[in-house]
Amino acid sequence: MSAIKKFRESLGQTQEEFAAIIHVSKVNYSKKENGKVKFSLDEAFLISNHFNQPIEAIFGNSEISKSETS
Repeated sequence: MSAIKKFRESLGQTQEEFAAIIHVSKVNYSKKENGKVKFSLDEAFLISNHFNQPIEAIFGNSEISKSETS
């Protein structure tokens, strides 16, 4: 299970709620959470800022594309 999924589920929130935070569809978010597509650094910052948590605490170290922005 991905770190972001564990974090989301620990808050009792849905994929749809997290998708709204980063302004993507639920389908797109699901692909990101399941590792088919990486979260952009901008998306990671949006989630991090929304929950006032460090990116590393939410994503671990491997789920973010450092070379892409949204």
